[in-house]
Amino acid sequence: MSLDLNKEIIEEIRHRCDIVEVISSCGVQLKRSGGSSFKGLCPFHQEKTPSFHVDIARQGFHCFGCGKGGDVFRFFMDKENVDFVNAAQILAARCGVIIPEKNSADPVGDRMRRSERDRLYAVNAEFSGFFCRYLRDNPRCPAAEYLRRRNIPMEVADKFRIGAAPDTWTACRDYGRSLGFSDADMLLAGILRQKEGSNNVFDQFKGRLTFTIDNEQGKPVGFSARSLEPKPLDGRKYLNTPETPVFRKGHLLYALPQARQGIGRLKQAVLCEGQLDAIAFHRAGFDCAVAPLGTAFTPDQARILRRYTRNLILAFDADSAGQKAVLRAAEILLPLSVDLKVLRIPGGKDPDELFAHGGAAALADALQHPVPWLEVLAAALPERFDMATPVGRSQAAAFVCSFLKLVTNQVELEMYVKSAAGMLGVSEQAVWSELGTLQQQDNRNQTGQAPRQSAPPPPVSHRQENGAQALLTLLELALASADTGRLLAEKIAPGLLSDASPLEKALNMAINAALNDEMEALPGMLQDLLLETPSPEVSKALVKPAVISETLRARALNEALTDFVRIKKEQQRFELLEQMRNTADPAVRLELLGKLQQLS
Repeated sequence: MSLDLNKEIIEEIRHRCDIVEVISSCGVQLKRSGGSSFKGLCPFHQEKTPSFHVDIARQGFHCFGCGKGGDVFRFFMDKENVDFVNAAQILAARCGVIIPEKNSADPVGDRMRRSERDRLYAVNAEFSGFFCRYLRDNPRCPAAEYLRRRNIPMEVADKFRIGAAPDTWTACRDYGRSLGFSDADMLLAGILRQKEGSNNVFDQFKGRLTFTIDNEQGKPVGFSARSLEPKPLDGRKYLNTPETPVFRKGHLLYALPQARQGIGRLKQAVLCEGQLDAIAFHRAGFDCAVAPLGTAFTPDQARILRRYTRNLILAFDADSAGQKAVLRAAEILLPLSVDLKVLRIPGGKDPDELFAHGGAAALADALQHPVPWLEVLAAALPERFDMATPVGRSQAAAFVCSFLKLVTNQVELEMYVKSAAGMLGVSEQAVWSELGTLQQQDNRNQTGQAPRQSAPPPPVSHRQENGAQALLTLLELALASADTGRLLAEKIAPGLLSDASPLEKALNMAINAALNDEMEALPGMLQDLLLETPSPEVSKALVKPAVISETLRARALNEALTDFVRIKKEQQRFELLEQMRNTADPAVRLELLGKLQQLS
């Protein structure tokens, strides 16, 4: 699904969302501090004196302690640890804005597919509640007995929406029909299935323990259902919702909506094998754990996690299958420049068992001592190769390098090569040589063209830093008065104010807004800028600009303008001199000299 998040839709969401209400609903206590301003304790850093300000008129926030700031989208992105698209979808649903799909050659089909997805969301939401109520209302059912044996209290089941499907063939069918759902909708959602060669439909998850699966926006999209029989009739311990327009198990991670804030707060994610393992970490206070849906970890799931953090701990089972899963996950994660570590669980237990026997302290201790993924790889070498012979060691080196070649970051690669040489008992040069051989083999079927090198980012100019305060003053004055913007358009020479920094870009926008009589739209335009490039200075100017009296305004404007022009000209003069030093072409040098004279 491709959403049409155009400027009009973004502005409508921003306009309809009350930023004070959204921030307050996220646990921040705000108190009015005069006019349209509110303040409270910042949710992004620890503080005792409120430095977090919200301006309801301009629908923005800024913290004078940590510098975070922006609009309702930026707050939700940072607080909930989601990207812009997910934040927009969640906020749109919250304020009743419908985000259309991008235009296609089949608009009628688009509407039908959207309607189909909406029906699927409704079916899944209703049955999530149905399964949870059935579990709560039937404390003696096998699912409830199973949870008691696993020491999972009902409040935990409620939090993660664990439920139970009745042990009959038609309970779900009859319940869905009573709500007006068609059999076709319930078949498409995977709640029902149809007997081959027959029109008879029956319940998919009969008698199973159910785990509600949400998408990144927190909408129920399907279920993972565990059999409570020692030998299920269909032979499957876990049964997932089949692939539907809203449920693609390789694109989903269990408990991600519950883990987003924890991942952001703890600066790491824990990837488990199963749902109960992830829940164990949450119960122990480590609410940053997620799990794939009973299948192998996929590249799409890896990319989702990488959006939230670079620090990942694999908490797979300690058996040989779990260790193989670690290496498969490493193959997927290494190209994404992830700091990958592995949890060592004593006694071959899984995280759920460790929590059951040792409590939160046992999981906390394990999390404090994860090992690098390379150590797991090293432990697997003696089982695969005869490390006592040169041939065996050579084969082991090739195996290790098959992982190292996946590393795209040069600094990380050098560190891994050093570690690999030590564990193989060979020189670093030998590892580099083997790595080069493997890479040449991979390139044989390619064009042979070297990848384009991106230019390194230019160093931050000291003069730019010194000019930041002058720029901030000019922006604050331009926001306060269109006359100031029009005056700056006359005083600042063309080309002197660029888009090199968010402050310069914001001041350019303020000047253009003044010239085009668009001052009312300027706050929204600056909020869009902050979404692209967060800037503490710009958000500060928007939310709580410096108060400058009328008598001092002209002087402040003149001083800031003088400082900015002087610093900017010094910077440009320095850059032109550098260019002259680096060229011997007389014509180019003459052109650069002319530009230098214009700056005088």
